[in-house]
Amino acid sequence: MSYNRALSTPPPEPIETKVKYTKKARHGHGKDVIDSHNIRQVAGCLPIDPAGKRILLISSSKNPEHWVIPKGGWEIDETQEHAALRETWEEAGLKGRIIRRLGIFVERANKRIKAHHWIFEMEIDEIAKKYPERQKRDRRWFTYDEALLATQNNEYIQEAIRVSSLNPLSTPRSSIDAQVSPTTPTATEDLMQSETPKKKSMDGFETLKELMENTTISS
Repeated sequence: MSYNRALSTPPPEPIETKVKYTKKARHGHGKDVIDSHNIRQVAGCLPIDPAGKRILLISSSKNPEHWVIPKGGWEIDETQEHAALRETWEEAGLKGRIIRRLGIFVERANKRIKAHHWIFEMEIDEIAKKYPERQKRDRRWFTYDEALLATQNNEYIQEAIRVSSLNPLSTPRSSIDAQVSPTTPTATEDLMQSETPKKKSMDGFETLKELMENTTISS
């Protein structure tokens, strides 16, 4: 997806060069980047466990029955990658490394563009029990198909999932196209095995409902 709009608040050389895993969420208070059409720019991650071929989604703070990716306003003293990693920590308690930019996706409300979402695929290295928004959201694992079903209220998230490396029909991108500044990687083979029971993937909403009831990650 191409992106040609000029930003009306172009960020300077970023002040933040490393993600700070703080106890409280950062709030922009007017620092969000917007484009020349006054459209808000949002950054977020699609957090994956490549070994388990699963995606971690969080509940929406406004609509707890809806499942979303961690995301938030890209602020003027950050890169998109930094903003995406920061929001993923604040909302989901995840640490990891970005492996590719999935694209820039349009969120619409009442047929008008609400925001542009810069979404990155992130391999999870660590899942914290304590993080800034742990009292506001649930976290749950989903297979590729289950994630598409769970995010049916957000087409732009579904678009990002479809171009991720977990799509069984996707063609891997070259390292030149895919790779962006990573943080230090660690293995994910045993990620959260003690907290999340193994489930066989099946079709249907009832199966998804059962999965969600039994795989909540303790905060």
